[in-house]
Amino acid sequence: MRQFSDIPFAGDVAELLHSREVFEALLQGHEMRPNDLLWYAPIFEVRYKSVTTAIQRSGYRQVLELASGLALRGLAMSQDADVNYIESDLTGISAEKAQLIAILRARYGLADHHNLSFPAVNAIEMSQLREAVKTLRPDAPLAVVNEGLFPYLSSAEMQDVARNIHDLLLEFSGCWITPDFSIRSEVTQVPEQQREFRRIVSAATDRSMYNNAFESLDQLETFLGRVGFKAVVSNPLDDVPEPVSMRVLGLPPSLLAPLRSSLRLWVLIPIPS
Repeated sequence: MRQFSDIPFAGDVAELLHSREVFEALLQGHEMRPNDLLWYAPIFEVRYKSVTTAIQRSGYRQVLELASGLALRGLAMSQDADVNYIESDLTGISAEKAQLIAILRARYGLADHHNLSFPAVNAIEMSQLREAVKTLRPDAPLAVVNEGLFPYLSSAEMQDVARNIHDLLLEFSGCWITPDFSIRSEVTQVPEQQREFRRIVSAATDRSMYNNAFESLDQLETFLGRVGFKAVVSNPLDDVPEPVSMRVLGLPPSLLAPLRSSLRLWVLIPIPS
């Protein structure tokens, strides 16, 4: 979905990983085609860009991204030699990413400032998080980022990851940036086509999506307080009012209006224990 925007390297990743063919294979046997889901593209674009803007706005030069996937935000941001970016994920994805980054560095003649790493990390394991950041400066603040991880976690896993992030940030100072929290009424009141796509993804990943959705924003606020954070919430569309993919795909401007109330970005500050 990101390839329809101007997100750095998104088109390259789609090409190199044959994303169209992979997506068609995912949908095979279901009454759905890739073009039926193109309305997801601006949502992915808005989410990616708003997270990137929040990192830049923080002014922090050290970033740890959890479950970073193949968005390659770190490759883009680490072209600034003063930024130290860690793109962590599970073992298989991290190995594939290393190959992709090598290809893209050669394709575009990208400088390697030795400020980008992509270790294998399971965010539930605090020891793995500490190992991933051991080369960072403890006297400089850290931005921890995740985009698209939490909908796949159980409530217990989400609590463990949140507490790990809290403890890590107390060691560095800094903030946690994520669009990942969901409110049950907002994620259940969706068209049947979207429900079907979630079922397909859940079957492919062996993970049920949105099991951790909160009953209300008040319940979410209580959870964040319990795991040690105070929150500043903004709307990603305020930072990305005109997604490029809307124009590229010829999607109607009215598409985003009903989504505005459910799109949120949290910048979370740890409260000392």
